[in-house]
Amino acid sequence: MAKKEEKIPDTLEFVEGLKRRWMATVDAIVDPLMLIDKEYTILQANRAMSALSNRDIKQVIGKKCYQMFAGRSAPCPGCQLIESVDTRKPITFDLKQVYPGRIYEVTSQPIFSHSGELEGALHIYRDRTLAKQLQNQLIQHEKLASIGLLAGGIAHEINNPLAGILLFAQMLMRTMDKESEHYQDVVEIESAAKRCKTIVESLLDFARKQPAIEDKKNEGIVDLQDALESALRFSTVGGAADRIEINEDWGPYRATTRGNRNKIIQVFLNLIQNGIQAMPNGGTMKLRTYLLDDERGQWSVAEVVDSGIGIPSEHIKKIFDPFFTSKGEGQGTGLGLSICHGIIHDLQGMIEVESRLNHGSCFRVLVPRPEAQKRVG
Repeated sequence: MAKKEEKIPDTLEFVEGLKRRWMATVDAIVDPLMLIDKEYTILQANRAMSALSNRDIKQVIGKKCYQMFAGRSAPCPGCQLIESVDTRKPITFDLKQVYPGRIYEVTSQPIFSHSGELEGALHIYRDRTLAKQLQNQLIQHEKLASIGLLAGGIAHEINNPLAGILLFAQMLMRTMDKESEHYQDVVEIESAAKRCKTIVESLLDFARKQPAIEDKKNEGIVDLQDALESALRFSTVGGAADRIEINEDWGPYRATTRGNRNKIIQVFLNLIQNGIQAMPNGGTMKLRTYLLDDERGQWSVAEVVDSGIGIPSEHIKKIFDPFFTSKGEGQGTGLGLSICHGIIHDLQGMIEVESRLNHGSCFRVLVPRPEAQKRVG
């Protein structure tokens, strides 16, 4: 009899230890999980779920899953809990934009008691937001690769007749009397052909992937004022900026850096075009360069300031993310600012943004001056 009494505490202790270890294992799982009944009531949850809902586990148990997970007053759109418990089979489904800004893959696994009675379903929530973003980026990269090939093909096809137009226009100018009433027309033809040639060359540059070694060969001292002026000339092709007043403020000292001139022009071209697009009804754009010394280093600075619609504060932290765009469908890929950020980052520089809704934006490019710039690679 005494021996049996000694075994009972040992058995209880074993069971309690087993329970503690099991709960510790469940709490160690990084994916949020909940045991839910058919009425969407939470029977059990792990620490990851309580952290997601920003509540203690005791506050989570007994509440509705959609309330704790998504802050909703009704079941989440796309939830397949009922299908899982009715069919008594595991189901995997996605919950998109139910939890703000995230995509979750949910596995609903029916749970039964030792007697075979259905108790509910175990839901495991896996965050697939990054995976989905990477998948979309791969698709977008494939599209861009196709666009690059198409642009290169079109540019080559246009180049041949364009060269003929330019050649014949120049031949006419040499033989035609400058007093002729048609002479100025030929001058305009030559000028238009040259503008088209510039556009075609830019298309070819876009389509042509430049090797890193060639990129290094094309490095040199770049004058930011010169790069801004070149980008401005290209941005005004076709009269896009006729409604914009351009103010230039070049500092007393030349702002220079070491890098690839074409890439720096690409940065300014994107910033200027974005500024023009932000002023659909016209406005003022200011281009400015100056030198800056602060605790971070010695900088050459270029600013592109517009008086446009501005950027919402919640978008400021996202504008350099790949494929993020606030433009309408078909009006932008969301890659421009991301590429600009990458180019400036490679120069050991940075881009700062200040913006107020309906007052405009300032994009400030800071790049190391040549004497302070360390070579990488």
